[in-house]
Amino acid sequence: MNMKRILAFVLTIILTSAIVITTMPTIINGIKLGLDLKGGFEILYEAQPVVEGGTITKEALRETAKSLEKRANAFGVAEPEVTPEGSNRIRARIAGVSDEKTVREIMKKPAELTFRSMRGCKEGAEFCKVELRGSDFVEGGADIYQDQLGRWTITISLKDAQKFAEVTREIAKNVPNNKLAIYLDDTQLSAPAVNQEINSDQAIIEGDYTHEEARNLADVINLGALPLKLTEKYTQSVGATLGQLSLQQTLLAGTIASIFILLFMIVVYRVPGLIASITLIVYSWGLLLLFYWMQATLTLPGIAAFVLGIGMAVDANIITAERIREELRSGKSLLSSLRAGSKNSFRTILDANLTTIVAAAVLYYVGTGAIQGFALTLILSNVLSMVTNVSFSQLLLHLLVRSELIRKPEYFGVKQADVRPLSKNKADEKPYYKLYDFVKRRNFFFALSSLITVLGIVTLLLFNLNYGVDFKAGTSLDISIGQSITHDEAEKLITDAGITPASVTIGGDNNSRISARFEQVLSSDKGDVDRIIQQFKKVYGEKVSVEENTVDPGIAQELGVKAIIAVAVASLGIIILVSLRFEWRFALAGIVALLHDAFMVVSVFSIFRLEVNLPFVAAVLTIIGYSINDTIVIFDRIRENLRFAKVKTFEDLSHLVNTSISQTLARSINTGLTVLAASLILFIMGGESIKLFSLAMTLGLIFGMYSSIFIASQIWLLLKKRSLNSKTAVTPEQE
Repeated sequence: MNMKRILAFVLTIILTSAIVITTMPTIINGIKLGLDLKGGFEILYEAQPVVEGGTITKEALRETAKSLEKRANAFGVAEPEVTPEGSNRIRARIAGVSDEKTVREIMKKPAELTFRSMRGCKEGAEFCKVELRGSDFVEGGADIYQDQLGRWTITISLKDAQKFAEVTREIAKNVPNNKLAIYLDDTQLSAPAVNQEINSDQAIIEGDYTHEEARNLADVINLGALPLKLTEKYTQSVGATLGQLSLQQTLLAGTIASIFILLFMIVVYRVPGLIASITLIVYSWGLLLLFYWMQATLTLPGIAAFVLGIGMAVDANIITAERIREELRSGKSLLSSLRAGSKNSFRTILDANLTTIVAAAVLYYVGTGAIQGFALTLILSNVLSMVTNVSFSQLLLHLLVRSELIRKPEYFGVKQADVRPLSKNKADEKPYYKLYDFVKRRNFFFALSSLITVLGIVTLLLFNLNYGVDFKAGTSLDISIGQSITHDEAEKLITDAGITPASVTIGGDNNSRISARFEQVLSSDKGDVDRIIQQFKKVYGEKVSVEENTVDPGIAQELGVKAIIAVAVASLGIIILVSLRFEWRFALAGIVALLHDAFMVVSVFSIFRLEVNLPFVAAVLTIIGYSINDTIVIFDRIRENLRFAKVKTFEDLSHLVNTSISQTLARSINTGLTVLAASLILFIMGGESIKLFSLAMTLGLIFGMYSSIFIASQIWLLLKKRSLNSKTAVTPEQE
């Protein structure tokens, strides 16, 4: 045995464990939680000028966003996120507020610029009199310049010079309180002194300003000349209690799913499985570390993506372990098998991960809030998986094998009886795998898929999809009361608030959660949601918690278009990528298979009238990524086998496809089981907010495994068959 390599292996494990254990508490405590995990709200505002006929400038939008952020800070909100979007929208994410109603009311008030004096103020009350408002100034009339002494000065163009002259004349008499303070809302920006009457349509503000301070003040004054009215177009609100409950449920489900995956790997793959378990723990730590460093927000779908990412990260280890097993069965030594298996598996892993990243990138671009959190997690998990589950895993395996501590193939899950002498003639021996004739049964599976497709189309034509508020507009409320309630009791409490719901369903643990759907947008100005919650609190106390989603009709239509574009762009990106990495036949077969999977899930949701919302779109796009991931593993083996095969007839081509699927069947089943287990556990034990998301994922994974084996390869076979009519043989050079 090589003690140096054994020592290196042990020290690597100890050092890695020490780093993970010592840093994990800091990382976990420092990660920003999304609104759906700690409570709060996200609102998309549409900005409109208060003055009729006015226009919205980028500066006005930017300054309004700053004003919203200051208002949120005034309520003690930690790190509010307020960002302008497009030409007339502002998105605000506010977490951890105790009085959401008050905050929302104040947040959307127009940013009001006022010029105030001390005239007539009681003792101790500074700047109580409003002399001028932002609308008294010319729109965009504030600018800056540098005087002869190098001082930055602000000039303002006035609409009514006479009014300004009267105001400044009276203030100038009020020595020593002769100041005209500039306020945005209730925040004082500046308080210049007025020494004499200003009889001009130009006001000058002098002071010890830096260039940046002068510019900011001018921008604020310009904003005040064009105050913006904000209208809520999209709202997601989660009560703190409900967010905490979702976090606990999803973390428990994620922990159980992760433990199952680790145990599965150790039992099935022995030493490589143990190494995979170690690298998966490092992978999980690394992903959390990236969130910590980037100050990215972890959302509920993000945790789901995290758990699914572990399942998909296992795939890299499974692909490598299965290739090493193949090499061992062929009679190669442990070290040679490790080298060959690692080399042959890398291309497959790279191609599979790239396609998933394409789907996730599209999802991040078109998604919002929690959906972007899901996509970001998926992208980071795939990139990180290439580091931990390929490079780090192979480093540890090489140290173990080179140390000669492990010498028997049994440690890799290969029986000694299955290892063949390297010198033996391979031509006449039976393969190490069981050869199934998948091609022979292709018509049956084509017919089965066609039947489900037709049923789905008929259902869609007759009933359409059961769209949620994301695509249909309106308001949905998820109310948690902590105790059992009947459908009639819940519906009566809602109608007693003076609002009629379109539908009410009861679910959750012990029937303690009410989901109410309203076709109209509930008004926050009229207190519609608050009246409903107060009805429940009268009966069930203060433990009542609510999650609100409100979508304006225009935004609903926009989200629907974005969802269609997302699927189309993701599919196009995958076609281009697979065409470049493989050939057009593989790309066409793969895209048909993944669209098949997506449509199967849509059909099931249509048949059983399950709600379709933005998280559902996230699930479908993830299904697309996973489906092509699974399919590419088989395609890669077909491509590899074509390099060594001389195909002259359709029977030869069929045998090649059957061989390729059979060779990768163990990997397809084992990877499918790990990811499916993670998704199923999330569905059963996760929070109510991700139930339908997890169900869509579970269905998609099942259909993805099915299509990769029974649909995609068979379509490629039929496309490739056409080339046999014009070629006498298909050789590597012709590929």
